[in-house]
Amino acid sequence: MAHILVADWDEIERVALWTILQKAGHDLLFAKDGKQAMEIWEKKPIDLVITELLMPELSGLRLIREIIDREPGARIIALSLVNADQLDLAEDFGAMRILYNPVKPKTLLNAVEEVLKGFRPRKEPWRER
Repeated sequence: MAHILVADWDEIERVALWTILQKAGHDLLFAKDGKQAMEIWEKKPIDLVITELLMPELSGLRLIREIIDREPGARIIALSLVNADQLDLAEDFGAMRILYNPVKPKTLLNAVEEVLKGFRPRKEPWRER
């Protein structure tokens, strides 16, 4: 079981992602924007970040850059319904997978499994960093 942080400004999208991911048995945290996601990431041990690229406060691209600057091996999946250029930038900044929104449940779960490949669950409960 991985600790996954999902950042998306759209509540409907957050619920849709929760519906897909909770079935896989992961612990989930949600953020309504990049700034809130960064605050959570700094306080909790996060194994995977899934982020929409267009968000207020701190964009998903900026979020990816901030996380990768602090932890170069961080696991990140970028989502967007904008355009390929934004997703290409996300990949350049360090996202391990890029997906177009709306994403099909099987596609998202396969991407999560692929990005977490080789992942070992933490034995201790979530703790403050």
